[in-house]
Amino acid sequence: MGNPGSRPGLAPRTRPGFACCYLLALLALASACYIQNCPIGGKRSALDMDVRKCLPCGPGSKGRCFGPSICCGEELGCYVGTAETLRCQEESYLPSPCQSGQKPCGSGGRCAASGICCSSDGCGLDPACDQEPIFS
Repeated sequence: MGNPGSRPGLAPRTRPGFACCYLLALLALASACYIQNCPIGGKRSALDMDVRKCLPCGPGSKGRCFGPSICCGEELGCYVGTAETLRCQEESYLPSPCQSGQKPCGSGGRCAASGICCSSDGCGLDPACDQEPIFS
């Protein structure tokens, strides 16, 4: 017979739940982040490299992603949680961090459009983002 408690003919198997958890953990470590919400010591340390622009979005791709559901452009203003922002969800699957906007504003945000400051969490009015009049 065999050892008590063993079943002949069955090879040891790995648990499918363990493999699934391992893959999810690996995906979480490898996923991209917006510069504003990168953890310190994580992808934020990649700031020594060139940071790419976030994906284009919105009508005519005239905006840039500022978060997973935020698309802003100077000509467009900002879209939050609309169909125009669906492309921004792809950013989570890209391996390198990105940054949109030129000027820092608010609490970890960047100027997204005239008078609007956005971070990956949301947008708000900010006078630091007001543009100077072109004709004065």
